[in-house]
Amino acid sequence: MAYAVITSILTTIEQVFQFNPRLISESRESIDSLYGTLSILQDFLEDTGNWINDQDALKLLEKKIRDAGYKAEDTIDCCLRRIHVADTDHEQNNARRKFYDELQEIIEAMDSIQGDVMKFKNVHKRIKDVPATTYLPPRSPGRVLDEENTLVGMEDVFNNIRDQLFGQTPALNVVSIVGMGGIGKSTLARSLFNHPSVSRRFDISSWVTVSQAYNAKEMLLDVLSFGILDGKAMYRNTSEDELLDQVRRKLKRKRYLIVLDNIWTIEAWDEVRRSFPDDENGSRIMITTRLLEVANCASNDFSPHHMPLLSLEDSWKLLSLKVFGNEDCPPQLEEVGNQIAKQCQGLALSIVVIAGLLSKINRTHDEWQQIADNVNSHIGSTSRQCLAILALSYNYLPCSLKACFLYMGVFLEDAEIPTDTLIRIWVAEGFLKTICHKKPEEVAEECLEDLVSRSLIMVNSRGWVSGKIRTCKIHDLIRLLCLRKGKTEKFFHVINECYEVSSEGVESEHRLLLYEDAVQNQNLGLQEGNLDSVRTILCICEPCTSMLEFEYYKIVDTRFQLLRVLDVLMILFQLFPTEITQLVHLRYLAFTTGGDVPTSISNLWNLQTLIVEPTENQLSWPVEIWKMSSLKYFQSGGMSMPVPAPPKAQHILGLEKFKKLSLNEASSNWEEICMAVPNVKELDVIINLDIHPNGWNDFIGSLICLVDLQKLSIQLKVSSHPLFFIRRPAQLWYVFPENLKSLTLVATHLEWTDMPMLSSLPNLEVLKLEFYGFEGSNWNLDEGGFKKLKLLHIHQTRLVHWQAASDSLPVLEYLVLMFCSELEEIPRVIGDIPTLKLIDLHYCSQAAVTSAGEILEEQKSIGNEVLVVTVSPDRPPSLETYYV
Repeated sequence: MAYAVITSILTTIEQVFQFNPRLISESRESIDSLYGTLSILQDFLEDTGNWINDQDALKLLEKKIRDAGYKAEDTIDCCLRRIHVADTDHEQNNARRKFYDELQEIIEAMDSIQGDVMKFKNVHKRIKDVPATTYLPPRSPGRVLDEENTLVGMEDVFNNIRDQLFGQTPALNVVSIVGMGGIGKSTLARSLFNHPSVSRRFDISSWVTVSQAYNAKEMLLDVLSFGILDGKAMYRNTSEDELLDQVRRKLKRKRYLIVLDNIWTIEAWDEVRRSFPDDENGSRIMITTRLLEVANCASNDFSPHHMPLLSLEDSWKLLSLKVFGNEDCPPQLEEVGNQIAKQCQGLALSIVVIAGLLSKINRTHDEWQQIADNVNSHIGSTSRQCLAILALSYNYLPCSLKACFLYMGVFLEDAEIPTDTLIRIWVAEGFLKTICHKKPEEVAEECLEDLVSRSLIMVNSRGWVSGKIRTCKIHDLIRLLCLRKGKTEKFFHVINECYEVSSEGVESEHRLLLYEDAVQNQNLGLQEGNLDSVRTILCICEPCTSMLEFEYYKIVDTRFQLLRVLDVLMILFQLFPTEITQLVHLRYLAFTTGGDVPTSISNLWNLQTLIVEPTENQLSWPVEIWKMSSLKYFQSGGMSMPVPAPPKAQHILGLEKFKKLSLNEASSNWEEICMAVPNVKELDVIINLDIHPNGWNDFIGSLICLVDLQKLSIQLKVSSHPLFFIRRPAQLWYVFPENLKSLTLVATHLEWTDMPMLSSLPNLEVLKLEFYGFEGSNWNLDEGGFKKLKLLHIHQTRLVHWQAASDSLPVLEYLVLMFCSELEEIPRVIGDIPTLKLIDLHYCSQAAVTSAGEILEEQKSIGNEVLVVTVSPDRPPSLETYYV
């Protein structure tokens, strides 16, 4: 972790220079000197993978850099905090002098280490300085094959299971796949699940990931919401019994396929099995498990399928396919490649991970032999061997990726990890290198894609239009590796986790992971120990966990003076913990409160991400919120935002994403708010018409100043008068910013005749109309509009007649219709759009479903094999459930 801590110090210095240079004005020359030395050390650490001999000496040097870095970081952060919180000029001057003196000691220590680095470089040789055999460059990440497209050695099992899924037995049957972790059970099941012949046979298909710490409600939610955009929100507040009933109704009289992936216990099976009706129509359930007793309990007519380890021939075939794709392996690498494949002992996960490593290094015999020698050095059981191979892949990671990779162990087993949250935390941690002309978030996205290309992270979902990773997952063996490495490298400390790594006392730890059981028992073990170095506290809970009430002083301890990341969103603080405002190094803060936010929130000058979920409707932000110039991401929880005071004097120039913006004061001014965030790129607003009868018009009129806005969501709320009294904004025809790429309108009740204004937006790629975003029974979509629109999502409308010109949506890729119960037909010309990939219907009229089917058949008849139509015809939940 030497690289991470050195990069973190550099990030701290850069941010102080940018946002609060007065703190270090007297020490600028010394800071510049330290920055230069640290940059040299950072460059050396980035290059450590190129040193071929005396790895022990290299590890000792890295440890020396790490320990000195931690000490320097603690000293710098403590000094900066003392300067910032000083009450008088005298105290501040003393703190500045102390900082200067401490800096000299740090510079001396780092200069000494720089000397050690120079000696090391003079003695040792780098890989690229050694003559190599035939050289071939490593593969580019873009050519790494998808796991689901790489079925090697599983063909017979695949065909046998497919025969059982297609079998003539009408009764509901369970097909079980049994095998150890990493052997390829989920890959096989996913390949079957996604096979066109399987998807054509079943009316409904759902994939449910169960995991060790299963949650019955979450499993039912997965069954109901699979394949539905934001589907879980529709049922999130539904009780478990109601969900069970909803599942039965959804599956009743349908031929369905349900996959229960990674089920660990008979109890988990018993919890969910009663929701699956048997209408003797050929429905099937497929489960994957490591435990034969679970498979035997679940299976009735079919014996479990035991996944074998791959043969040496298949192991080499899979390894070669993963590394070289459809190319042939160079002859000089075949022998050593077979050695590596043999050492993987037939475990698919080991092969995939080692292939990810091989694809990143040079294609020379010497480098491959070095990998083979390292694999050969590990002797043990297959599971231990797999972990050893995974550890080898970790050891070969570039220093810039190791901290990012270890962070994946923070999340619960089988968790769907939202990448936007992950990236914001990575950035707040400060261990991403600053790269000219790139934002830290862009660097983080590249790191994530790199880990994916190394087969260490699995992509769970990507944005339909952007192609960016939305959610990701890791295999549970890789998670175990992260937990073990995180502990041995003192990267994080787990408190009361249910796996091997657990609390043994907190001493000079930098990251604390608080799991649900520890928080519920209010037993964190923090009474003793040195907490002065803690930089991160994360509370990790299941998605369905009820809000946890806690005595906040046990979390927000006064000893956490250097805290940077505090994510306790699942813990309810009845009153705002004012101690938080003294944590001046905070960069990421997420919490839930029922109390007012104090004016001292502006003390957090370094805060980049602020996420607050209020439990009371009338909470407001203090005007001091506008002093927080470092904010990039602000989710205000619908709490009322004040107008900057004095107007136009305070702007948050760096704010890029503003979520759940609301004004609850009748005197509030939308224009002043928008002018205070002139560079915002994503804006999510809630307009309460009970308080602002003209708020719709006022807000639309204020958009003119947001020239960089790319993503906009507008939701109208009203309770005192019927929705149909909402007045269309007078300025609608000229104020939406031209750079807008994504627009979501919720309950805005515009008229379909207003659509030309939106269709003329030159850069619009995504349009979502939800809960009567547009009103009326007739929509005539003119020719030539929506030049760049790729996704059209219409949710809840009274639309009956929809006509479209032949060139009205020229590049549309995805059409999603939900709750369109009166729509008589989808325009036939939609099917002629050459880029169209998907028509997705949920709870729509039978006429709409029929027309979608006719479009699909017509396209198939002319050779279009790209278009897919999906239909969910079940009775929907109440709209009140969805819009809570």
